[in-house]
Amino acid sequence: MKPINSLKSGFLTVTLQEMADGPLRIRQALPHKIRELTRRTRKESELYSDSAEYEFEYSDQDCLENEIAELYAYSETPDIKNCQSTYDHFESSLDSTKKWNSLTDSEKKKILFELLEFFEQDDVVHHSLGIQCILYLLQGKYSDCNTLEECLQCSIQNSFLIYECGFLPILFKQIHLLAEEYKTENRQSDHIEDSFVIRMLLNVLYSMMCLIYSSNEPFHSEKKKSFFEELSSPIHGYANLGLFMLEMIFLFEKGLSILPIKKVTLIFWKYLLFTLGTMDDIAKKKAQIQEENGLTPWIEPKDTPSSQWHVLQPQFPDRIPPEPCEEDPNGAYAPPNEECEASRRLPWKPKARQADIELYLRTCRQKFLGYQLDDDCTTMVGLPDSIQEGVRILQNHLYTSHGDLAVKHQEKMCSTPRRNRKILYYHPPAEMLYRAMLPKMEGYIIALLKVLLASASTPLSKAKTSGSLNVLVDVLPEDPNPIEPQRLQKDLSRHKEIITKAVSASLLLLLKHFRLNHIYQFEFISQCMFYANGVTLVLKFLNQDMNMFVTAENSIPGLDFPSCIFYVPPPTIGHQVVESSDTLPDEAVPKITCWRNLFSTINMLRIIQKLTKWRTPRTMMLNVLKSPPILKKTLKISHWLVHLYVLKLFKLQAKYLGKNWRKANMKILSSIYQHVRHRLLDDWAYGNDIDTRQWEATTEEQRLKATLQTYHGMWYRDLLPESMILPEMPTHIDDEATTDNVQKYIDECEVELPKNFENNYKVWVEREVFEKQYDWDVLLERFNKSFNENTMSLQDPLPS
Repeated sequence: MKPINSLKSGFLTVTLQEMADGPLRIRQALPHKIRELTRRTRKESELYSDSAEYEFEYSDQDCLENEIAELYAYSETPDIKNCQSTYDHFESSLDSTKKWNSLTDSEKKKILFELLEFFEQDDVVHHSLGIQCILYLLQGKYSDCNTLEECLQCSIQNSFLIYECGFLPILFKQIHLLAEEYKTENRQSDHIEDSFVIRMLLNVLYSMMCLIYSSNEPFHSEKKKSFFEELSSPIHGYANLGLFMLEMIFLFEKGLSILPIKKVTLIFWKYLLFTLGTMDDIAKKKAQIQEENGLTPWIEPKDTPSSQWHVLQPQFPDRIPPEPCEEDPNGAYAPPNEECEASRRLPWKPKARQADIELYLRTCRQKFLGYQLDDDCTTMVGLPDSIQEGVRILQNHLYTSHGDLAVKHQEKMCSTPRRNRKILYYHPPAEMLYRAMLPKMEGYIIALLKVLLASASTPLSKAKTSGSLNVLVDVLPEDPNPIEPQRLQKDLSRHKEIITKAVSASLLLLLKHFRLNHIYQFEFISQCMFYANGVTLVLKFLNQDMNMFVTAENSIPGLDFPSCIFYVPPPTIGHQVVESSDTLPDEAVPKITCWRNLFSTINMLRIIQKLTKWRTPRTMMLNVLKSPPILKKTLKISHWLVHLYVLKLFKLQAKYLGKNWRKANMKILSSIYQHVRHRLLDDWAYGNDIDTRQWEATTEEQRLKATLQTYHGMWYRDLLPESMILPEMPTHIDDEATTDNVQKYIDECEVELPKNFENNYKVWVEREVFEKQYDWDVLLERFNKSFNENTMSLQDPLPS
């Protein structure tokens, strides 16, 4: 008889030895067992948040009022008020006594031209006075306005008038001169007062960009188009404004701390958004490219995902199964209605790749027929009906992206002579930016990621640590003693959140637009981000209390622009400010989501999903970096879009996480089946895919790097430094020159062939070419040498 060693009840196990040791040993063992049992039972229930879904609508940017308010730090409130006093002093010297809003456009332009004369003088003081007056006009000349809507409308009108007066080139010149002066002197800064002039200049530029873009009036359309075309044109040695801002970010990363990094990153983000296009523009351009290349547009189901998606709960109470159809009086069941069918339908339409169809046919032919037909996806002879039906289903869901077309075009160009090659790109503005960024692409990406690392670090006390940048210079006042500590802490946290929002949105837009332009440009910037530890940075950002982050209240409504103009500071008690929200009743200040923080979180998830999609080594790196626990914590954010991208990341790495993890997280797998788009024939939930072989995955990044070097060497050789071509990229200059000489010689020769050659040339080719062994390299080298000698003998003059 088998001895009894323990008594088991569910997860609770008490050994007989513990019982023999007495009641004290049992009392010591039971609490530990009970805690373990409780922890295991609560593990699944804590996976998702029990709170209601956040009221948040993801878009390209926030409303105009908030975007303008985030430009100014709370420490800049005195500077904003000084702009009004400066303009009032200038207005007192004018002949006219009318208010600004009562003047005609010609009278307003006359005043603006007088302001522009300030910049013709070689005096920094006059430049500062002129820029303050113009900034006050761009703020809407709020002293003459009664409502916020009137102030915004006046700001938009003033921005177009200032642009019509030709102020934009003057603004670029002033910013360029200041940046070069700071760069030459290597000027450093520890507080906000040192960068007053360049902050005012960047405030004017950012305000003009946002205000002009926000105008939807038909009579402003031509001026609006001309304004953004001017932003995309060369500026003082830089290809466009975007490259100018990138160079300033690069200088800041190298130690030029006087540059106001928040304003620079905001301008760079707005430049990408306004000149390259929004997410809707990208979707429209994609559909246009597919239509031009004869591809079937990909049509999703009528119901949008957000209308069918619900915040995931532990037991999925929102996914109620459809009610059974009522029985027909005749004894038959009535067919289900449309609502019943819609509830069973996935929110996404499944896709299939051409490689999936080829692999499916190759496997089936080998299994049933024992032979292969290379590059043939139409012949179904001998295959069972079920296999043919499966092929038809795959073909109905076949999706060919414009990236696949770009890859095929590049492969074709690699086998084409140089003089017949033609570059392919789909998005000209993105192509111009890519050419401008390419020589220093890695440096720009590293600078953006370092700024993001410094702004996304959670401990506020460790704003400047070893190896990180100090992004708080343009917030800290020279003498922080009069500033209330609570207000300063909120200002610093708000400042870092805005930088995180701008940089994350900029990186996402770069990925999206370069992906639209050419797939290899997207792969290159993705590889730069991956090699610069971009995946690690995003996971570090997500490894915090995300619910607290997306609901952080680091804004003081009374200090946001333009409320700060009419704001009366509340009383202080012992250096502790009593915020405006504390003086109001609870029902007047509802707790809402911080738009910029939830926006940044979604951007981060989208970035890491794009970096790892279809890349096995990067997906396996997610597992190495212990991303599953971090992503599970992110699921506590109650918003469907956050859940969507987290589940997509789980779907990518599910096959590498092991059987035990999949068994313990069945709710996540069920959510993936329920909410994420599926690829037909994709066994993502199992670990038996050939992609899981590590020895094959290690060479994938190397093959991609070689492909990118070939692509850049073919089309952008004149833009790349020698270090990126000579050591790694095979140039084959001699072979290409030989091939070009032979091709040119053949094209120029006129050879008369015999009449019977057409009838017998196949026999001749078989006998003289294929059956005989030639050393073609030696033959071509010999021909090229004799060809060059003959050419030189014809060009050289005859000896006397």
